[in-house]
Amino acid sequence: MKVIYLSVTKTKLLGYALLATLAMLTTNTQASEAPQWRSWKQNNELSVVYRKSQYKGLIEIKAQAKLNSTLAGFIYFIEDLKHIANWLDNAESAEIIQQITVTENIFMTRFHGIWPVSPREMLIHSRFWQNKDLSIEIAVTDAGNTIDKSKKAIRMKVHNAHWKIVPTSADSIEITYQFIVDPNGNIPQWLTKPMTLNGIWTTLNNMKEQLPISKWQKESRADIQEFN
Repeated sequence: MKVIYLSVTKTKLLGYALLATLAMLTTNTQASEAPQWRSWKQNNELSVVYRKSQYKGLIEIKAQAKLNSTLAGFIYFIEDLKHIANWLDNAESAEIIQQITVTENIFMTRFHGIWPVSPREMLIHSRFWQNKDLSIEIAVTDAGNTIDKSKKAIRMKVHNAHWKIVPTSADSIEITYQFIVDPNGNIPQWLTKPMTLNGIWTTLNNMKEQLPISKWQKESRADIQEFN
């Protein structure tokens, strides 16, 4: 009986070791299959990287920036749709379609057409919340089915988009914006890729210049706790 017990124990140990090895191999295989991020542009404050996405012909972009702003100031700044054309590259205008709560709404952004690209419009559902560590996240989903498409512009589709804003001091933040957007229409990838990457780089630079001097830096929000 004692010999049998030892044999069963050894068999179990071998089985566990085999399972652990297979799990490690599976994890390594999955990690190696994940597309690697490629740098587009970066400096001490800004960074834009990209990689292939699971959607054919589309890239996933991750934009990061260190900005001088309060948390409330940042949220007020991006919610100020009347001035969105001042900082969002190629934006023409934006408007609220539906205000669901103070932290959730549906809005449309219209973009200028630049030959040979026709005017575009993007309809999204946006909701933000604050975590216990004071960071703020903004979940963005496509809301293209909310209203009928315009005959004057091509409707873009948001496959994935997410903001994270982390306070590093009372008046400084680090933001990360990761997204996959399909511009739709017959635009070759060799054209859309540099346009999108250059567009987000321009947007980050505009925010870096305009956000710190925005009037919203003097405002606070009851639903946002600032870094002390």
